Amino acid sequence: MDRTAILNDYVTDMAAVEKHILEAVERQLGDDATKDFPEALGVLTDLRATLSRHVSALEAYNETTAGGGLKETLKQAWTGALGVAAGIYDKLRTEDPVSRMVRDTYTALGLAAVSYHMLYTTALGLKETRLAELALNHLGDLAPHIVSLSKTVCLVVAHELAKEDKMLDASVGQEALRRTHEAWTGVHAEV
Repeated sequence: MDRTAILNDYVTDMAAVEKHILEAVERQLGDDATKDFPEALGVLTDLRATLSRHVSALEAYNETTAGGGLKETLKQAWTGALGVAAGIYDKLRTEDPVSRMVRDTYTALGLAAVSYHMLYTTALGLKETRLAELALNHLGDLAPHIVSLSKTVCLVVAHELAKEDKMLDASVGQEALRRTHEAWTGVHAEV
């Protein structure tokens, strides 16, 4: 496979991943249950803007490469079917829907982040510095959203449990947020 085809495959995959996440976030923002959770609504709204920028930038990059636009069109048709399946899955949730949305979005961003690691490494190895910088910048954009979602999930779970009368003290959300983030402070990124 030639250099351009390899890059097109990676960029097309990355655009499909982020577009799929964007579609899920848009569904979540349109869900009536989300409106009861301002902390989740704010995080998801900010994330939607970032994902939209990313998808546009990846699609623009692909349009500048030979064959990139065609591969992207085919990939979007395939991932559209996955989006329909995810939408059906979303509707099956009856309990704690917003915390599960936040959890699923957090998980999806983990996939996007590791995919950017792969895209960056590939672009770097193939001496495509413009794409390498794009991938690294996009990875940097996702990091604060992942942190925000990890904080939000604790608050939303406590709120949902209190709302459903499964737990009497909704203030545990703040304690859970504090303690779970303390667990991360011992992690050091050494290379």
